[in-house]
Amino acid sequence: MILLAVDPGPETCGVVFYNSATSRVLSATNEMPVEAVLGMISGWAETPKEFEMIDVVAIERVQSYGISGASLLRTSEVVGRIWQAAALADVPVALYYRRQVLRALDVSGPGNRDALVRQRIIETFGGDRRVAVGRKVSPGPCYGVSGHAWQALGVALTHALVAG
Repeated sequence: MILLAVDPGPETCGVVFYNSATSRVLSATNEMPVEAVLGMISGWAETPKEFEMIDVVAIERVQSYGISGASLLRTSEVVGRIWQAAALADVPVALYYRRQVLRALDVSGPGNRDALVRQRIIETFGGDRRVAVGRKVSPGPCYGVSGHAWQALGVALTHALVAG
C-alpha cells in the first residue's frame, strides 16, 4: 500500500510518501506549504494515471483539550481542506488523532512527544539513526525524513498498523 501521510500545520505540512509493503519512505518533505500540498492532491483529479499508485491519504487531525488558539483552529481548517481535496480527487482519506498515533507506536512517558515519536520510528527501523536514515550512498528506509516529516511518517505507520 502506498500512503501519502500528512502532519498538517497552519502554514506548512510535513509530508511523506510511504510504501508499507517494502517499509520504505519513497519521499519526504519537512515543510511543504499548505497550498503546495493541496495543489499536489488536486492534480490527481486532473492526471489520475500519474497518481493511481496512492492508495490512501492519512492525515493527523487536531484535537482540542480546552481553549483552542488561532494556530490550532487554522490547522483544523487545513485538515479539512486536505480532506476535501483528496475527496474531490477520489482518493480515500484516513484521519488519526495524535493520541491514536502515540498509542499505535507505543509512545508513552514524559518528554517531548515529537522527539519520542522520532526515536520510536528510528528504533522500529533498525534502532540506530545511521541504520534507519542512512546516507546518500546507502540510504536507509527513512532516508530523507526530517523535522515534521517524522510526525507524518508516524501517521503513515499508524495507518499501516491499523489497516493491516
